[in-house]
Amino acid sequence: MVRKVSWGVFVGVVLVLGLSVWGFAKDGVDPDRKVVQIVGYDAASGKYGDYGLGNKRGQEIAVDEINAAGGIQKGSLSGYHLKLEFFDDRGDPKESANIAKRISAGDYLVAIGPTISSCALAATPVFYRSRVPNIITYSNANTITEQGFDNVIRLTYTTKSIARYIAEQVKNQFGKNSVAIISENQDYGQQLVKYFKEAADSLGISVTSESVITPGQDLDFKSVLLKAMEKDPQFLVLFVTYNEGGMIVRQTRQLGWKVPIYVPDAMTEPKFYELAGDVSNVYIQLSPTIDMSRPAAKILKEEWEKRYGGVPPLSAIYGYDAVKVAVKVMEAGATDRESFIKLMRTVKHEGVANPLYTFDDKGDSQAPPFVTMPCNEYYEKNIKGK
Repeated sequence: MVRKVSWGVFVGVVLVLGLSVWGFAKDGVDPDRKVVQIVGYDAASGKYGDYGLGNKRGQEIAVDEINAAGGIQKGSLSGYHLKLEFFDDRGDPKESANIAKRISAGDYLVAIGPTISSCALAATPVFYRSRVPNIITYSNANTITEQGFDNVIRLTYTTKSIARYIAEQVKNQFGKNSVAIISENQDYGQQLVKYFKEAADSLGISVTSESVITPGQDLDFKSVLLKAMEKDPQFLVLFVTYNEGGMIVRQTRQLGWKVPIYVPDAMTEPKFYELAGDVSNVYIQLSPTIDMSRPAAKILKEEWEKRYGGVPPLSAIYGYDAVKVAVKVMEAGATDRESFIKLMRTVKHEGVANPLYTFDDKGDSQAPPFVTMPCNEYYEKNIKGK
């Protein structure tokens, strides 16, 4: 009897010691190979494929840069290299939720992405329940961080800040008092409409017409444009993404309607300019901090030009920055998912899209004020690279 108890105690001690020694070998951290496994997810194919492909490529460039420099430089994971896996959710919220479940059950320290707000809103509850830290790259919907999840930080700005800024510019910069709105029937577009109308009401801007389109389904926008034209607004505001935005701009001009058009920074994708054609009298909301001449952008700019040509789009910039922020959290002492979550809102990082990422209690980054730029100027400077 004594022997059995002693053996049981011995086995228990061995198990406890084993767990304490090998407890580090989880959550994407492999001490044998000195590798940290991270994972990205976004719409790398389908109607939003340009966003996800840019995000993926930006993450890959950052991982290659970090590994070439010797891996993580500080903390308990000093000397560890990164390994990146990437999942394509095709811009489908159901697929994004399924991918979030796979990631949660997998051996990854942190999930990075996505761009589409509806996909982020589908994935974040899954990650919260499984305690997976999630660095949101380029999803703007306010509701992502308003859910109150402590495992989320976001690099980009919110739908509320974008919409309010556009309303203020219509009134104060352009001196216009009436607008027509065309929006997409996704979380991104509908939240922009909501916050724009709130701001417009306080500024004395009338919304003369409002139309909703379905991304990936609607291709002919002449009916909604004719509806807007009948009301003779002073501005046309588009709360859509690059595919629909480009087609609407082209069809607006084909109808001979020369109304000024205002678009959000979703139209920084080169595809928008390809589809739109003439972008004169079209204006875009931008962050003034995205300056590819800054030192923080040097390697991203050079590698992007070498691998893909041209200038990296915003989706790539945020993907690149997100990996760098993740490494900053690891260098601050994160060695598993829970410690990563605890530290992720405390770090500061000099990025490409933001000269200094810092995060508030909700996980939102402290973004500087926006600027407005003519789209043809943006195209010459950032798409053609002049």
